[in-house]
Amino acid sequence: MRALSLCLGLIALGCGHASGRAPAAAPRTEELRTLLSELVAVDTSNPPGNETAAARIAGRWLSEAGIEVALFEPAPGRGNLLARLKGTGHGRPLLVLAHLDTVPARKEEWATDPWTLTERDGFLYGRGVQDNKGMAAASVLALRRLQREGGPRARDILLYLGADEEVGAGHGLEWMLANHPELKEAEFALNEGGLTELSEDRGRVRFVALQAAERVSRNVVLKATGPGGHSSAPPVAPNPLVRLAAAVARVGALPFPARLTPAARLHIQARAPMTEGELGEALKRIAAAPEAPPQEAVDTVARLDPALAAVMRTTCVPTVFHAGTRSNVIPATAEATLNCRLLPDEDVHALQARLVAAVADPSIEVQMDTRAPDSPMSPVGDNAMFRAAKAAAARVWPGVPVIPRQSTGTTESAMLRRAGIHAYGIDLFALTPEDARTAHAPNERVPVASLQPGAEFVYQLLRELTK
Repeated sequence: MRALSLCLGLIALGCGHASGRAPAAAPRTEELRTLLSELVAVDTSNPPGNETAAARIAGRWLSEAGIEVALFEPAPGRGNLLARLKGTGHGRPLLVLAHLDTVPARKEEWATDPWTLTERDGFLYGRGVQDNKGMAAASVLALRRLQREGGPRARDILLYLGADEEVGAGHGLEWMLANHPELKEAEFALNEGGLTELSEDRGRVRFVALQAAERVSRNVVLKATGPGGHSSAPPVAPNPLVRLAAAVARVGALPFPARLTPAARLHIQARAPMTEGELGEALKRIAAAPEAPPQEAVDTVARLDPALAAVMRTTCVPTVFHAGTRSNVIPATAEATLNCRLLPDEDVHALQARLVAAVADPSIEVQMDTRAPDSPMSPVGDNAMFRAAKAAAARVWPGVPVIPRQSTGTTESAMLRRAGIHAYGIDLFALTPEDARTAHAPNERVPVASLQPGAEFVYQLLRELTK
């Protein structure tokens, strides 16, 4: 382990901030774009990560404002930044986290350079603008603003900008929790995973959803073996690749029943009255029968809003094939990876049996981690986090409801919840469903008009939670 101190102790703030007055919105927007541009310019594709370079940038912005920061590297280049903004200690700390690594990008698939923040037609493009460097940049600036304004804060704010979220090879939050127990002192955590939905005409924010639960990612490997041989003399029996392809097709067509967990039920019941048209009617039918969602209504949601439908069930999707070395060689082994996203209370053994039945080939090995998901739900309702989120949202998007959510994807919040921290996810930038689908995809983007409101929401939320 290497611990590199970026700033220990406080650096005096510039005289331009001495009045404590908040800067105007336009300078704040430019400040956000500048920092986000610097972070996007560092290719932190994981693997290999290279998060230290991005962490140093964030550390410089924080230390220049007199905020104590340190950088911890469990491996060279895999930097985790931890900053602390001191409070009075009347309340347990608030942990704010964002990850600095991204999924890879292929330049030839993008209309812009993935590692150059580029504005086009009202959008900012760049790998990580959504997932998750935008959250990192806004959180850094929120801490700078709170530090500049001064005044008593009831609790410390810990800002963790982490490595290795996308792969989870042991260089990120798991390592930090094991080696820096001060993170476990937090009462609340604020992370990615929420949803701030923008109407399709971009005229209004429909709702702000706080993630309080999430599905669990599990990879399933299907493996077929055979004698292999020369492609000019194929054996009578199908080769492993043919058998595996048939099994994957059967699993790909496997339907999974809809079932509403508590978080999913609350989300759909809140969204149903505010959703119009065919989707709204389907949600109303599901909300009226949460114990047995009508299949035709579920099918309608799946057709109109696949991400929302995924919240209601476990899914398994083929994502990777490994087979063959040359075009004239019949492979002796073939493997396929299915990425399953389990409902947090899924019966994993029953799921495994379902997959084996769908494979319908005893010669194909089905490898799966059958441990229970162990993904707790954070409390929802009239608690400190939801009250703070409602107050913050009212200042940024007046009249917009704040509702709970179970996310389709997996975040590091589950790890925090297992450690006894009430973790919640936000999406600071208001996005249409079409915008949101660009995360992990070519041409990842956020609307320019969503930048400043999103940064303001993060600031107001931290301010409310530390009163």
